[in-house]
Amino acid sequence: MANSTSLDIDPPDVDGASPRPRRVLTAASLATAMIVIDISIVNVAIPAIRTSLHASLSTMQLVVDAYAIVLASLVLAGAAMVARFGAVRMFRLGVAAFGVTSLLCGLAPDGAALVAARALQGLGGVLLTPATLVMITDTYRDSEARAKAVSVWAMVGGSPVAFGPILGGALVAAVGWRSIFLVNVPAVLAILWLSARHMPRDERQTRREPQDIPGQLLAIAALGGVALALTEGRELGWTRPLPLAAAAVAVLAAAAFVVRQRTFAFPMIPGDLFRAPGFRAFVAAGLLLFAGYYGLVFSISVFLQQVRGYDPVTTGLCFLPSALPITLMPLVAGRVHARLGAPRVLGIATALTLVGGLLLALVGSGVPVGTGVGLLFIGLGFGLATVPQITLVMAAAPAHRSALASGLMSAGRSSGTTVGVALLGGFSSGGGIAGPAVAAVVIYLLMALSVALGARRLPAPS
Repeated sequence: MANSTSLDIDPPDVDGASPRPRRVLTAASLATAMIVIDISIVNVAIPAIRTSLHASLSTMQLVVDAYAIVLASLVLAGAAMVARFGAVRMFRLGVAAFGVTSLLCGLAPDGAALVAARALQGLGGVLLTPATLVMITDTYRDSEARAKAVSVWAMVGGSPVAFGPILGGALVAAVGWRSIFLVNVPAVLAILWLSARHMPRDERQTRREPQDIPGQLLAIAALGGVALALTEGRELGWTRPLPLAAAAVAVLAAAAFVVRQRTFAFPMIPGDLFRAPGFRAFVAAGLLLFAGYYGLVFSISVFLQQVRGYDPVTTGLCFLPSALPITLMPLVAGRVHARLGAPRVLGIATALTLVGGLLLALVGSGVPVGTGVGLLFIGLGFGLATVPQITLVMAAAPAHRSALASGLMSAGRSSGTTVGVALLGGFSSGGGIAGPAVAAVVIYLLMALSVALGARRLPAPS
């Protein structure tokens, strides 16, 4: 691939007074928490939404997937916008867009309108996802301070993964399903207030080289085609025209994207980033981590409510064993990764998720305690993995590629969410969770392989 500087970012100037690192970190963390919670919080509200809007189960899956599909498909284009127009400017635009579309979700009159609003909601996340990490990377220049900031960011951003089902269940039971979207509006106002002052300026000027617009469109077609094929294939059957057409579009678009990247002078994915030691492997590890977790959350949520007959609050409480580990383990990772090394911490995290998946596969369907213990180990692994995975991806990338590296990492995680919900949801059989759990074990084994390959590519410590 040819190298380019179309996404290079110069050091930020400062708007008036110096940026306040804690304010930057708080705004970035809360925004990340907001976009993450809108993935997990919806799962426990599916039966209530379906009853209220008289929607089909496939429509409900689209309510979950439309948001993730847009994030996965467009986040690379969002990263290009962040690099070209500035992280803070795009951050504020993304927060405002997220607030407006959350309001539309809360007022949706039917299933189709809710799916459309969820897709639009993903557009805000497309800008927020890469902007937050770039803001943190630019604000915390010292590597040790940056690691601590990332651990706080991951803790706050990971809390909704854990507590989203609990909060969602409580809101649905007390107020109704529309409240899970409307609650974003005051959060948006608070984040906009935090980001109003003492943030890095966006006077940075990138070199105005040609943008790879065809490459961005091909990436959208490839990622979106994969997500659509997986989603509709599970519902309609893998040999039906729509899933087959989506898969064909994805394959053709991916092939054209590769050709485009090899021949265009200013490719969307520059060669120095693509060839960075360990970068691809650690991005893949994040994809697999999210595929396993979110696929299990979706499958277990449906199982607990439709098979065991639990109400939304009880279903949310069943995820409590994973809640505290996912919330607190990033802080643990931030403390031990300097001593053990990020690859080793990520390897330990992968082993914990494997243990959790095996427990769910063996006893999760029939023994509620087994479900709780399995989720505990998966929560420990997921929470421990987030900081070293982010650290390894961003460290592997050249410094001037931080926006695109963040975008690729986010695209991998969003794609993992979509793939996990589609695949693991399709493995359920006999009203149990053994099938999805076995699929999760396979995913975590692939994650272990990715971590090992990435660690081998890293340069030897001096």
